[in-house]
Amino acid sequence: MTAIAITGVTGHLGGFVARRISEAGLPAKHLARRPEKAPKLSGADVFKASYEQSQEVVAALKGTEVLFMVSAKEHPERLQQHKGFIAAAREAGVKHIIYTSFYNASPQSIFTLGRDHAATEQYIKQQGFAYTFIRDNFYMDFFVDLIRTDGEIKGPAGQGKVSAVLRNDVAEVAAEILQNPKKWENQILDMTGPEELTLADIASQAGQILGKEAAYVEETVPEAYESRKAWPAQQWEYDSWVSTYTAIAAGEQAGLSEDIERVLGRKPTSLKLYLQTLAAENQ
Repeated sequence: MTAIAITGVTGHLGGFVARRISEAGLPAKHLARRPEKAPKLSGADVFKASYEQSQEVVAALKGTEVLFMVSAKEHPERLQQHKGFIAAAREAGVKHIIYTSFYNASPQSIFTLGRDHAATEQYIKQQGFAYTFIRDNFYMDFFVDLIRTDGEIKGPAGQGKVSAVLRNDVAEVAAEILQNPKKWENQILDMTGPEELTLADIASQAGQILGKEAAYVEETVPEAYESRKAWPAQQWEYDSWVSTYTAIAAGEQAGLSEDIERVLGRKPTSLKLYLQTLAAENQ
């Protein structure tokens, strides 16, 4: 049986995948910076490990053939953290890395964090691993949460469209690939929703179905930087927040993929269905 290791088990995506793998009856190693926060699941052994090249990480990964690597928390040193962890995985004898990347990741991505993802993909290839890159578009849940908390989506996205994807759909894809990793070796899978929408479209649907005031507020780039100063942050964070919207405006987040349907045998969840599910839960 293929030995599996899963990172990010204390978070949404990694936690979902860990539960699915446990429910499937597959043993797995769970890697966590804070093991005490890891879910207690059948068939899981929890190991303390951070994204770094250390003997602690090498020991945790020993015996692993397939590694599910959730991208590290946003940080100015994230790429170096990724490289250290990948080097430790190679030293431990890992054969295949399944990595959560970003839709249209490239060294020139307008969304600044997409550049780190592109560099991480390249490093995984350079180190000789079999790979599967799950390239997530922006999460549908993110935009809906803005409406639910603020009543608006605000940014310089213009009339650009985004094929936003539900986070749980991505998690289901990852769990399915982990159960049959050979089938998906050396492939790049694009995670998109079933439709391209402007942020005004998203706000309109959310307002109608959730029964609340909702709007898309267009900003200029300088206005976007200024409004985000309400949250104390470093410059790289402001750059990433604003480039979320400028990437949409430029068309980098448009386009539709059939990869979720290829893996799961069903179409990705639509915004309408997701909103209807939320509305039903709140009744």
